[in-house]
Amino acid sequence: MITQSNHSLNWTRNVKVRPKILYPKNIMELKKAIGKKNLIAVGNQRSFGDNSINSNLVVSMKSFNKVMSFDKRKGVIEIQSGAILKNILNLIIKEGWFIPVTPGTKYVSIGGMIANNIHGKNILKNQIKYYVKEIKLLKTNKKIITCSQTKNKKIFETTIGGFGLTGFILSAKIKLKKINSIYIKQKITEFSNYSEFFNLLKKLDKYEYNVTWIDDLQLNKIKGLCYFGNHIGGISLNDEIISIKEKDIGLLNFLLLKIFTQNYYLIKVTKFFFRKLKKIFYKERSNLFDFFYPQDRFLNWNKIYGKNGFFQVQFLIGEKDFINILNKISNFFIKEKVFSTFTIIKKFNEKGKYLNFYGRGLSISMDIPINSRFTKTKTFLNNLFKEFNVKINFSKDFICDRKFLKKNNEYIKFKKNLNFINRDRKLNSRFSKRLNL
Repeated sequence: MITQSNHSLNWTRNVKVRPKILYPKNIMELKKAIGKKNLIAVGNQRSFGDNSINSNLVVSMKSFNKVMSFDKRKGVIEIQSGAILKNILNLIIKEGWFIPVTPGTKYVSIGGMIANNIHGKNILKNQIKYYVKEIKLLKTNKKIITCSQTKNKKIFETTIGGFGLTGFILSAKIKLKKINSIYIKQKITEFSNYSEFFNLLKKLDKYEYNVTWIDDLQLNKIKGLCYFGNHIGGISLNDEIISIKEKDIGLLNFLLLKIFTQNYYLIKVTKFFFRKLKKIFYKERSNLFDFFYPQDRFLNWNKIYGKNGFFQVQFLIGEKDFINILNKISNFFIKEKVFSTFTIIKKFNEKGKYLNFYGRGLSISMDIPINSRFTKTKTFLNNLFKEFNVKINFSKDFICDRKFLKKNNEYIKFKKNLNFINRDRKLNSRFSKRLNL
């Protein structure tokens, strides 16, 4: 049941560890694993950060992958935590249901979605916590409890967005979203300055989903594409078939993308042509998988960043500080020849607590290759976080300095809850140790 691994246990490939990995097949074996100290549970190892990384002991939940129940009339499903979203989608879409909030990949585990309180492209209620009705949790004292908004509420609210530190999520009941079609009616609009960008944001009320892709970020300049989307009705699901070809990138494409994603000047050319081609070959109707999971077409795209990998940073800023912050980032990037391969902006208006990603404003996420300028980039970003007191998405964090959180009230409350829920503190990760949780 125990194997050794010399592979990175996160998707960004920026942490190399060699832990012992346990593969329990049932509750009895899982309870036996909990007898050990300094461990963390993992799902499908799609984390961008280091919250599922432990150099000592990792417990895989892959065997806990069953659908416990599915009320097709009410749209409520109970799923074990190790189940992969892709397999759940294949089941529920045929019955006219969809996951209400989904991340940018369907290869995440259900437990991972809950532990990170994932968000997606939703304009309103853009957190999975709104749709999780109940969780079965195995605590480190080997007791199984049920928690919800009415039962063990504090544990429930700490577990959703708890980074796996409250216990082992066994299963969860999730309220699904009714759909009448596998299609999204999308609108793609190009913008070339801040005025056009902010005007586009005013149109969000008409849509359920939105995301903005940034092509070029310069001092006082911004260019990109804004995606809007709504579900399409009036088409029978029985007449629809999704045929998505997913494959490895292939050697030639791999080598080309590797060159382009690691060169400051070539990446600018690549982004420019992508923006223009996306505009030319624009489709008003997109299927669910193309709209929500475009990167899944290439199963191993994360490897194009080379042996050092990359890191993603995502943070939330108020609209009044938006241009100022982006100018500071642009100035640093230009000076140090640092770049983001993918830069995404989303509008947020979310309530929350603890270390969840919430607030009001605009979120910006950047995928930055790790190279010789990593230390300098890390220092710059941490100073930026402190200067503007931004809200960080800790589910993807890899670089945040614990000093940034020292006086944060929600951080203090979250840590206090962890001490209450699991006094023995057997559950640890590189993330929890880095932030002194």
